[in-house]
Amino acid sequence: MKVKGVFFDLYGTLVTLADVRAAWWDWLTALHSTLVEHGLSLDRDEFAGRCDGFFSKPEPEQIDDGFTVYERRMSAHLAELGLVLEPQHMRRAAMAALNAWHAHARLDPEARDVLADLSKNRKLALISNFDQASHVHEFLANEGLTAFFDVVVVSDDVGLKKPDPRIFRHALDRVGLSPEEVIHIGDMKDDVLGALSAGITPILIRREWADPIIPDFHVQPKVSVYFGDEDSLDGVRVIPALSELKTILSAPTATPSALL
Repeated sequence: MKVKGVFFDLYGTLVTLADVRAAWWDWLTALHSTLVEHGLSLDRDEFAGRCDGFFSKPEPEQIDDGFTVYERRMSAHLAELGLVLEPQHMRRAAMAALNAWHAHARLDPEARDVLADLSKNRKLALISNFDQASHVHEFLANEGLTAFFDVVVVSDDVGLKKPDPRIFRHALDRVGLSPEEVIHIGDMKDDVLGALSAGITPILIRREWADPIIPDFHVQPKVSVYFGDEDSLDGVRVIPALSELKTILSAPTATPSALL
């Protein structure tokens, strides 16, 4: 069965960060600076300790409050610090931090060409774990990438996150393909394990020139979400660059099972 669909992760796959550690400290600094204006008394180092693992904490309960997952996290975090901000001020602080982080984001130089080529005769979907869906949609629009994707699935929009196979099934339903017709390219364990759980063939991207994108702020960086040398990658295709997708998918024998 030919590959009829290609699913992509976003951060770490189509997008890299110029300096991952600097990005997270800029996130922390921007958040701290904004909150000081609203009465935060902690200095930056004290505040950093209180923000360690901000995105790794359990998600706040989903309620119909008009907030994104990121904004709910921020509201709950501020409450723990004894800060109660009006929604507009909380959102301003949250977005100032996110914009500071995203200023380090860079579209992979090969991404646009690869997406343009693959979208000619295959369905493409983006599946991203991100707590502020509007940021993903705006980034894709600003980069002129939206039109390449038949479906964009962001965890904040659908209430599901990788490695939950249901987020992959959601994308499959929307593009009208079966798991056996699709491959998924990502950079984390959640990408590989989630795709496998959904019956989709995973491909892992590991660049020599780019550091892993750590998906959370930590005073001391942690990368356990990635496959390390101690992890088994038996049966998982690993590519060093996005451009390799064009080569392997152009082969007459390019079926999902043949890519294992």
